[in-house]
Amino acid sequence: MTLAKKIEELLKDELEPENVKTIINIAEYLKFKETQDIWDKINESEHEYISEKELKLIEKIKAQGEFISQDELLGELGINGDEI
Repeated sequence: MTLAKKIEELLKDELEPENVKTIINIAEYLKFKETQDIWDKINESEHEYISEKELKLIEKIKAQGEFISQDELLGELGINGDEI
């Protein structure tokens, strides 16, 4: 069940539909922000785990455009980004 559905189920009898939608929007924003914070921490610490040789290879791949975005990868794997 998605975050939106969980919130909707929980609050459907407590608030007006437009207020439930507002809370869903806020929760989705906060979830996105937390996810971005996690990725920022991962990116900041990448030099600790990736060798110089691997970094050069990654830069070469990026320069050639041979990479896939996180959203595209999740889509190919059939994973909904909201469920992560």
